[in-house]
Amino acid sequence: MKKFLVVALVLTFVVLSIAAEKYVYFDEKTPYLGAKATGKPGGTLIAPQLGSGPKTMNAVVAQETSSTDIINVFMWSLIEMDNYARMYPALAERCEVEVTDDEKMIITLKIRAGVKWSDGTPFTADDFVFSLNDIYCNPDIPNDMANLLEDSQGRLPVAEKVDDYTVKITYLEPYRLAVRYAAGIRIFPKHIAEPWVKQGKFKEMWTVDAINKKELVGLGPFIPVEYVPDQFVRMVKNPYYFKKDANGQNLPYLDEYVRKIIPDLNAIRLAFENGEIDVYGVTAQFYPEIKNKAKDKGWVVGTGGPTFGTTFVTLNFNCSDPVKRNWFRNEFFRKAIAYSMDKDAMIDTLMAGLGDAQWGPISAAAAAFYDDNALRKYPYDLDYARMMLQMGGFSWDKDGKLIDSNGNRVSFIIMTNAGNIQREGICNILRDELAKLGIEMIFTPIDFNTLVQKMTATGDWEAIVIGLTGSDEPQGGANVWKLDGALHFWNYSPEVKDFVSPDVYEAPDWEVEIDKIFRENVRILDQKKVFQMFSRYQELVSEHLPLIYTIQQKYLYAYVNKLHNLEPTAFGGMLWNIDWIWKEK
Repeated sequence: MKKFLVVALVLTFVVLSIAAEKYVYFDEKTPYLGAKATGKPGGTLIAPQLGSGPKTMNAVVAQETSSTDIINVFMWSLIEMDNYARMYPALAERCEVEVTDDEKMIITLKIRAGVKWSDGTPFTADDFVFSLNDIYCNPDIPNDMANLLEDSQGRLPVAEKVDDYTVKITYLEPYRLAVRYAAGIRIFPKHIAEPWVKQGKFKEMWTVDAINKKELVGLGPFIPVEYVPDQFVRMVKNPYYFKKDANGQNLPYLDEYVRKIIPDLNAIRLAFENGEIDVYGVTAQFYPEIKNKAKDKGWVVGTGGPTFGTTFVTLNFNCSDPVKRNWFRNEFFRKAIAYSMDKDAMIDTLMAGLGDAQWGPISAAAAAFYDDNALRKYPYDLDYARMMLQMGGFSWDKDGKLIDSNGNRVSFIIMTNAGNIQREGICNILRDELAKLGIEMIFTPIDFNTLVQKMTATGDWEAIVIGLTGSDEPQGGANVWKLDGALHFWNYSPEVKDFVSPDVYEAPDWEVEIDKIFRENVRILDQKKVFQMFSRYQELVSEHLPLIYTIQQKYLYAYVNKLHNLEPTAFGGMLWNIDWIWKEK
C-alpha cells in the first residue's frame, strides 16, 4: 500500500507522498537552533510584561500569556520552531515517521543522551512518555493541548518507551501535524509530577508560589526563582541546559532574564525610553517618535508585515441574562456591530496608520491558508447597521433608543484588559458608534487575568474585546473552534463548563460544520484539500461572526543596541531565541 507522510522540516505545512518505509525529518547531523551562534556570557535582559504577573506555572493549566510567556522559557520540548515556523531538533536528535500497511502513523524519536533537568536529575524517555500519556492524554486532566493531539476521530496518540533514549508515538491513522504537536509538548519531570497525577491533584501543581519556593524544575534555558507581584519575575540561567554554541560555550549566554510587570502600554514606552527595559514591542501610535529617537538613543527599531494574532469583539452566547443572550445569539445584531466599526478611524487613531483591517480568523501572515476571497467583509456603514438591526427584529423607541421585539432597551457591558490602550481605544470608538444606533455600550476595563478568569472559569461576562496569538497553522486554534474546545469561550458546551446550563445551550449548524472541519482536516494529507477546508472555515466565521474582528497592528519592534543575535519576526517575536541572545556589558 502506498504510504503518505507529512513532511515539515523546512515548512511545516508542506505535504509529500513517499513510498519509502520511513521518512527522516531530521537526524543527528541536523544542528539545533543556536548551535552556530557566537556571543559573550553574562548580563541580564529585562523585558516588559503588560498588566499582570503569572497566574500559574503549570503548562497544562495556563491559558493566559502572562503565564505562558514564562512557562515557555523554563519548560522545553523534543522539537522547536524558529522565527519562520520551521521545525528543528531540540531535546530529540533524530525523528523518523512511517505509515504502516494498516494506516497507523508511527513517530520514532531519539532523545539526546546526557541531558539533565535543572535539579541535576537525568532526562530520559520515561519523562516524555509520562508527560504525553499520563498528563496531556489523560482523560482526568482536561487540557487545551489534547484538542491539538486528537486525530480525526478524537483518538489520542500513545507514547511507548523503546529504551532510555528512544520513544515511539503511535496514531491510529495518519495525522499531518503529528510531529509538530505530539513531539512539541512541554515536557514535565516525571520524578516531580507523578505523585501529583497519582493523587488526582495535578492541576494544583506549580502554582505561582512554586517560584519563590524554588520548586520549579525544567529543561529550558532559564528557571524562575523570584516573583514579586506587580513588580517582576526573575529567572536565572539553567546550569544543566543542553545546548552549546559554535565555540562549545554553554548556553544560554545571559545570566538572568527578568520580566518586569508594567501596568499599561504608556508606562512600557516610558520604561524603554528611560532604559529600564531592553526590548519594546512598539505600540503603533508611538512608532514615529521611537523611530526618530533611535539613532541618538542607541536603539534598533524596525517594522514587519502583519502579525499572526487577531483582535475581536466576542459576545457571550450563554450570558446568564436571557434577554441579552437572545441579542448576542442574533446574527443580525452581530452584523450590525460589524458594520458599526470604523476600522479606518481605528487604524489612523490607534495605530498611526500602521495597521490593517481584519475580517476573519486567519491572519494574512499565514499565507499558506489565508483566503481573502472567502471572507465576507463589513465596511463601516451605519445605514447597513440599522438595516441589520431591523432585520433582526429590533426597532427604536420615541427617544431613539434601540429596543428589541419585547420592548427591552439594548444596553450591555463590554470589557477589555486595562492598560492595553489599543484595545481600550477600540472599545471607546465602538461605544461612540453604537450610541449613534441607540445602543448603550458600557465600557469597563479590568485586570487581564481577571478577564480571562471570567471568560474561561465563571462565564460572568457579556461582551469582551480581546485577542488570540494566532499561528501559521490554523489547526493551532482547535481548542478555540471545536465545540468541546477549552477556549470555545463564546459558546462553551455544558460538557466542558458546568456554569453553562444544558437547558440554554445551542450549537448552530455553522458551528457544527466548523467543528467538523477541525476534526477532519488532520487526516487529510493533500494540501489543496486542507486549504479548501480552511477556506470554508474562514467563510463560515466571517459570515456568522461568532467573533467580530477589528484591526491588526503591523509587527513593530525596538531594542537596545547592546543586545545581539536578535532576529525579530512576526512569528517568533523578539525573544524567540532567548537562549542565544547576548548583551554587551
